[in-house]
Amino acid sequence: MTNPEPLLNVERTVFFSDAVIAIAMTLLAIDLPLPEGKTDGQVWRSFAHSLGGAYLAFAISFVVIALFWYRHHRLFQRIVEINTRLVVWNLVALFAIVLVPFATKLLAAPPAAPPGAQFSLGPVIYASMILLWGAAQVMMVVTATRGRLWRPGTPSGVPGNMIFATCTALAMFAVSIPVAFVSPAAAEYCWLLIPVVGAATRRLRGRVRSVLRPNDHAPR
Repeated sequence: MTNPEPLLNVERTVFFSDAVIAIAMTLLAIDLPLPEGKTDGQVWRSFAHSLGGAYLAFAISFVVIALFWYRHHRLFQRIVEINTRLVVWNLVALFAIVLVPFATKLLAAPPAAPPGAQFSLGPVIYASMILLWGAAQVMMVVTATRGRLWRPGTPSGVPGNMIFATCTALAMFAVSIPVAFVSPAAAEYCWLLIPVVGAATRRLRGRVRSVLRPNDHAPR
């Protein structure tokens, strides 16, 4: 009779993950450009010019990593034990997170590019990196369900809700990849639709549930 797979420590995994995420957030600010100019007016114009470029990319990526951490935190709050498969998928998710600073740099045009030039590489790599994280997040939920790693008392609908929330957020990133080859700027605008798409799909899901299971909403 073979021995069951030894379970790993949850706290060490969470502490390690938090450290990696914190470092990734910190690295975002290292390469932020400083305003340049010989006069006060030139410095302010240089600052304003970066608002729609490097500074905006920094803000977007900071929010993205913060959401990654939030989803990770919500997941591991409900995990009581960890197996090897869950550790592997967690490392894949962390791999995607540490790529965020690199992907953020790619959103800006190369220094030698002519003014106003746009390139599809940045949005494609950025969206692909987020899709990689989303796939790892979904697989962690699936692994926790198959391995019965959830804390006792976890509602049965939690895994499905987590997968739904992740896939909803990733939908516009998936759409933005083909769009980027036509218009890199339009691809980035697709990302701004994520809150709208998320709210619409949650409302639609609620209506479908009420139709399929009307007794759940009946008074008892």
